[in-house]
Amino acid sequence: MSAAFPTGSGWDQPEKLRAGVWSDPAATAIFEAIERAATALPDVVTGQRKAFTGFSRNFQFASAKPAKDGQVVLGLAVPVDADRRLTKPKAEGWSERLKSKLTLASPADVDAKLVALIRQAWEAS
Repeated sequence: MSAAFPTGSGWDQPEKLRAGVWSDPAATAIFEAIERAATALPDVVTGQRKAFTGFSRNFQFASAKPAKDGQVVLGLAVPVDADRRLTKPKAEGWSERLKSKLTLASPADVDAKLVALIRQAWEAS
């Protein structure tokens, strides 16, 4: 295992991984709004990966990753038909449980409807 995951590779330093993923200030502001909504729910665990940040309870219910131009792609464990803004994910690299996604352009996009979708995904996890 130490050959595959040597000390200092980042896995043992989630804060460093997070800083690398969320280096764009505009994307970071959106991510922080998502994080506030997700972690306001009970028993949420945040998991940092090399390309995204996941939110779980019993199972992963949401993931966020930076996109171009300071945007953020949010994956949710809700069906695409739960909201007209949702689309079907392609090869996102996160849990297959996340059945829908949307791209957010500003922290204001984390509105009451999106918070309700995050809660719905959390309830299903």
